[in-house]
Amino acid sequence: MMVLKVFGYSAVAALLLATNALAMPKPVIDQLFKANRTLGGRVVAYPEGTPEMRVYRITLPVGAKIPLHIHPSPVVVVVEQGRLTNVRMIDEAEEINIIEAGDGFLEGHPKEPHYVINEGPETAVSLVTFASVENMPNTVLVE
Repeated sequence: MMVLKVFGYSAVAALLLATNALAMPKPVIDQLFKANRTLGGRVVAYPEGTPEMRVYRITLPVGAKIPLHIHPSPVVVVVEQGRLTNVRMIDEAEEINIIEAGDGFLEGHPKEPHYVINEGPETAVSLVTFASVENMPNTVLVE
């Protein structure tokens, strides 16, 4: 009889847990960006050293510009608000991409110096993630 009571209690507890599990909201997972090549078509390389991930929110008012630079490590940019103009120098010619809110891009190749400017009608806000290593700069300015 005792076994039946324990089994009965266990069954009721399991049923209650299952019911609660069904009623719990499920997480929503949205992939924001995925890439294996830069805007210029090159595969990025991961630097040697002790890994260090860095995440920034960068706000560019209308007309603001990040000067010509390269990244020594892979960088993922996802535009949250506004739009960005990414201008890369490939074989001394400019290649231009407009990245709208909700879109992203990958950078991080030494042969793709680029600059970013907000030529849109509103402030641009981006999440920027660097797959770097300790003591490595995020950007290197190009003269």
